[in-house]
Amino acid sequence: MKPRYRSARDLIAEIQQALEAKPQPRAATPLDKTVELLSESRGYFWIGIYLVLGEKVVRQAFRGPEPPCHEFALGKGNVGTAGQSGLIKVISDVSEDPTYSMCFVQTKSEIVVPIKLAGRTLGVIDVESDRLNAFGPQERVLLKTVATKLARYLASNGKWLVRRAREKQAAADSALQSRGIQPKSERPETTRRAAAGEKSR
Repeated sequence: MKPRYRSARDLIAEIQQALEAKPQPRAATPLDKTVELLSESRGYFWIGIYLVLGEKVVRQAFRGPEPPCHEFALGKGNVGTAGQSGLIKVISDVSEDPTYSMCFVQTKSEIVVPIKLAGRTLGVIDVESDRLNAFGPQERVLLKTVATKLARYLASNGKWLVRRAREKQAAADSALQSRGIQPKSERPETTRRAAAGEKSR
């Protein structure tokens, strides 16, 4: 789909408006609206927003192909690593990055931007491109600005989203444990592959 161009200023203003809008029952959440606006405007191959929930980073909204992975343990893959370190990571060529966990064969480059407030990482924006070296300085500034706005939102009017995400995750983990199944990000096979440097999620 061809991107519907917006200037960075207009795009940030629209995202701010979405974050300030009063929640409507059954309507898309502000996180869904944020990834929709970014995807439409920038033509990303894939974008997702994750929240840090306990020892995991769990996906809450995305645009692009349906990914096989829903969550990462802190410190695992680039999403889990950014969730743990609170540092931006730009990967110009994912085939050269040992931390990258492959979800899509089309992905050539990636940027992971922590959503931080007062030194605390609340979540992560993950963006993947089907082009090499797709994330230059302007893209980094845009995503960092969006991450700052998301952090302020999640720590104030968006607390309900964080609370709901925690409740859903707790229920999902409890259901798995009652069936004797470990959450995917914690399964020994996943850990073994990561330790061996295999690019598999």
